[in-house]
Amino acid sequence: MSSSAIQISAPPSGPRPIEPSSVPDLTLDIVRCSRCQQSLSLASHSTASGVVQFGMNSYYCHRCASKVGFLR
Repeated sequence: MSSSAIQISAPPSGPRPIEPSSVPDLTLDIVRCSRCQQSLSLASHSTASGVVQFGMNSYYCHRCASKVGFLR
């Protein structure tokens, strides 16, 4: 009995590199309201995200910010 050899080419190893033009310029951070602990998303390119910053890494949601006097 003779065995026949089959040659199989291996696929390229590792993931495909991502093109820089296909990556969106959006970063999304999840923050918590300091008063009611509601989770809020904070987009880097949007200013009207429903979050009021009152200190470094300190945030209020719009409802709590109006209750404590930051919004009128």
